[in-house]
Amino acid sequence: MSKTQGRVEDKVAIVTGGAQGLGEAAVARLCAEGASVIVCDANATAGERTAHRHGASFLPLDVCQEAQWEAIIAQVLASYGKLDVLVNNAGIFSSCPIDEMTLQAFERVIAVNLTGSFLGCKHAVRAMKRNPEGVGGSIINLSSVTGLRGQVGGAAYASSKGGVRLLTKSVAMENARYQIRCNSVHPGIMQTPMFEAILDKVDGAPDALRTHIGDQTPLGRVGSAEDIGDMVLFLASDESRFVTGAEMVVDGGATAGLPY
Repeated sequence: MSKTQGRVEDKVAIVTGGAQGLGEAAVARLCAEGASVIVCDANATAGERTAHRHGASFLPLDVCQEAQWEAIIAQVLASYGKLDVLVNNAGIFSSCPIDEMTLQAFERVIAVNLTGSFLGCKHAVRAMKRNPEGVGGSIINLSSVTGLRGQVGGAAYASSKGGVRLLTKSVAMENARYQIRCNSVHPGIMQTPMFEAILDKVDGAPDALRTHIGDQTPLGRVGSAEDIGDMVLFLASDESRFVTGAEMVVDGGATAGLPY
């Protein structure tokens, strides 16, 4: 019996912020479905551990540094001969009233979440244009439901994620003729280490708050990292070949409408 082909068999994918959380979930799904995956993260110890766990490769990357992006892309092309998929997942969370936020803190969030995604798109497009005619590629930018609506304390975070949303559409429009697709994924509240770190800072019982958030979600639970991994896999695969410039909201229905 012949081996069943994976959904992204023979594709080469880079996942930034791939060491944990949503990034690791994307790595796991892509690897399981046949892709050659390069985990990129500023945390080399965690990144190498994740890569080893899923049969991927690891390269250290600070997404804010263009020279590092150039080096990563060059190394991937030298090793694999192409780039099919980029998952711009690296990001940091922020919540602070605008009148208390420092310029330095605001610029740091923009640098990681938005400028890092811009640099990834820029250099991925350059690499994907070298793929054979008609092959193109898929760029998947992790935004947030906060990129669709405001957030108390979200001067920096919402600005960065809203910027990622429209960066995605611009990249999609510019590069459709090259068959390079670009879509954004907008997670709601997901069960990740970042979410747990936020809960730890809340006074009271974090388990009760987690349950409350799940109860307030139309589908009745907090999202899982695997929910995002599955969406990334779809967008990386040829199953989404006619999808570009789209906003893929994965939030259990939380932003679909008012609960009354």
